Amino acid sequence: MIDTPDRIPPENIYLVNAARRRRLPFYESLVPAGFASPAENYIREKLSLDELCVAHPDCTYFVKAVGESMIGDYIYPGSILIVDSVKMVFSGSVVVAWVNGECCVKRFVRKGHMIMLESSNEKYPPIYVHLDKDQFRVLGVVTFIVSKPPKYVRPR
Repeated sequence: MIDTPDRIPPENIYLVNAARRRRLPFYESLVPAGFASPAENYIREKLSLDELCVAHPDCTYFVKAVGESMIGDYIYPGSILIVDSVKMVFSGSVVVAWVNGECCVKRFVRKGHMIMLESSNEKYPPIYVHLDKDQFRVLGVVTFIVSKPPKYVRPR
């Protein structure tokens, strides 16, 4: 069992549906964090987020994140993760992993003959995977994160 409250339930995993691709307007102008120029309303082309974010449609799926253990990597509760199951896993990659029958999203860190699945929120301890004892598999590498901006809480 994963000793963390942010396990990914199976109902939060979705396959990519290539038949439902849509192209959306892509504006050439940069978006400043200050005041925008109304003269820069030039649409360069139509852009499909599937084409931008999905390199391997047959090997990519979406996962809806739960919990707050990865907020340091901008993964919030409800964020949609785009996960590529053929992308090479390197130490430091954010992955969706299967550990002893449950899924989670964590940062993959290789430590000799052991794997550490690290949270990016210091309130959550890492998960240590012993390859000779635990059932473990990386299901894919998180390639993009789609989420609403976090809510701003005004300091008092």
